[in-house]
Amino acid sequence: MTTYTGRQAVTNGIYLNTKTFSLATMDQPGTLPGTELDTYRRIPMIVMLAAAPLLGLAFVMFLPLIGFGMVLHLVGTKMMHLVTDAATQGVRVLRPSWAPAFAFLTRTKPAKPAVNEKAVTGEPDAWTKDVEQQLNQDDHRKE
Repeated sequence: MTTYTGRQAVTNGIYLNTKTFSLATMDQPGTLPGTELDTYRRIPMIVMLAAAPLLGLAFVMFLPLIGFGMVLHLVGTKMMHLVTDAATQGVRVLRPSWAPAFAFLTRTKPAKPAVNEKAVTGEPDAWTKDVEQQLNQDDHRKE
């Protein structure tokens, strides 16, 4: 079997792409599809005539297995989506999305501040610094 590359001029015949295992049938002389990186081998007609019944037999034997495999893959994919969506919704319930520092337009009265030692001394705690930094970043992005 002679080796050819893509876009090479060839005579009529059947050519097998060794990378993708696809067949290119040339009814008349012309160029092979693909790029120069694709390699093809010319398959003699007598080999194809001998291999055709065997390929058909393999197809008939494995077609039910392929069908069951495709159905199992589909059901497994759907179940995986269902489980991940349920887990995501469960985590959303456990982790509230309410951020008290960003609730500016609430209708309730502001709560009385709790007395702590840092507030008395005027030194802000780590949470206050973090929220101020986030708010400042949001202000700079809007500008």
